[in-house]
Amino acid sequence: MVEHNLAKVGVASSNLVSRSILFLLLFISSLVSQPLYIDKTYCIEEDTLRASFFGYQSNDNPIIVTIPKERTHYSVPTNTIRSAFSDRNVTIIDSSDGVVIFKRNCTLMGKADAIEEAFLKKFQEVAPSVMIDEKPRISIKTSLPADFKRYELVDIHISDAMLKRNSGSFVAIFKVGDREKKLYFTYEINAKVKVFKAKRNLLNGKILTNDDYESVWVSLDTPPTRAILNEIPQNVVIKNGIKEGQILTDFHFDVKKVLSKKESIKALFKEEGLVIEVQATLLEDGNVGDIVKIKTEQGKILNAKILSRHEAIILE
Repeated sequence: MVEHNLAKVGVASSNLVSRSILFLLLFISSLVSQPLYIDKTYCIEEDTLRASFFGYQSNDNPIIVTIPKERTHYSVPTNTIRSAFSDRNVTIIDSSDGVVIFKRNCTLMGKADAIEEAFLKKFQEVAPSVMIDEKPRISIKTSLPADFKRYELVDIHISDAMLKRNSGSFVAIFKVGDREKKLYFTYEINAKVKVFKAKRNLLNGKILTNDDYESVWVSLDTPPTRAILNEIPQNVVIKNGIKEGQILTDFHFDVKKVLSKKESIKALFKEEGLVIEVQATLLEDGNVGDIVKIKTEQGKILNAKILSRHEAIILE
């Protein structure tokens, strides 16, 4: 009988411990905050964004951000959003870099893919040396026309300045009925271009060789003005010293001419079917096809057109 009662006490104690553990777990779980994610960019349709928009789950659903109706792009400091949740039991996971951007019309009434594809095709057509790593991100600069679904894309125009930037704007030309209409869009891409960097310090007067530089891919925004892209011209001579690791630009070089000043050349003089050959000295550097001044053995200074590495024809 005593053993039976002790068994009952043991069961009761066990149940009490189990319930205590359960209550303890529930209490601890209530202390663990729910995660709330803040991204860098959001596509929106509504003007009023409540706490639930950011993943907050509660009966309390206050307004966090109000987007002006006329704005297609609207930026808010991340701290504005974080402070709205400061008195709530949440863990914020922030990937916004300090600013949150809200965009309307992300699908461009179903035309986003077609416009992105046309933009990418045009960019690669006019800048074939640029390597674009991913799909471009495109937004309208102003509000979309109410009847935008009727618009038929005709062409894309990208200015030369934009071809050197990972973000900027472009013009899309649409046909609407029997007329054309231009709309302005912004873009973001992740593109690279091939440049050349000096492998060592290079001094003035040195003829550049293949061992003096290496080719590297850099962000499209990186190269300085006048950077040499894709390939190095032949016969270049350094005119401004270059430091190791510096990106090569055409400012650093002069192109060495095929023929140099003071070289001897065979000059041909033609008159009434008669060809006279004289030896002459170049008074300036020149390439085949250039017109340069020469000085004959008799001391005459004449103009001549370079025909080849060894010959020129006198023009007077």
